[in-house]
Amino acid sequence: MMIVSFLQHREREEYNAGRQSMLNLGALLLEFFELYGIDFNYVTTGISVRSDGFYFPKGSKDRVENFWQPSRPFSLALEHPFEITVDAGRGSYRMQLIQRSFEVAFRTLMAYVSEPVQPCVSILRNILPPTEEMDKRATLLK
Repeated sequence: MMIVSFLQHREREEYNAGRQSMLNLGALLLEFFELYGIDFNYVTTGISVRSDGFYFPKGSKDRVENFWQPSRPFSLALEHPFEITVDAGRGSYRMQLIQRSFEVAFRTLMAYVSEPVQPCVSILRNILPPTEEMDKRATLLK
């Protein structure tokens, strides 16, 4: 649901800015890692994917009972799309470690993008090499 929320917000921002959405998977991955590794505040903010997606304050009157966990303030709050009082993220744990992993991934990829070690067609391809099947599919599409 984090990916769905990310895409909802990103698409809305592109639309509101009058820009055509960029379909570059490497750039999308970087933006995802930046959002959830650096920008997103897990302590105060919850995620909903209903109605084109929105963020909500975990501590608001109508949400605090279902989404605020005083013993785990860093927990991921994900509103269940069909049952709005259910926290689908309640079972998540070690979100600080996950956030830190996203941040490290973002900074590592940015370093690679900023100063490429070697010229390449796709940075993402160097990090996540395609399988033989993916290469065959790409050949068939040409």
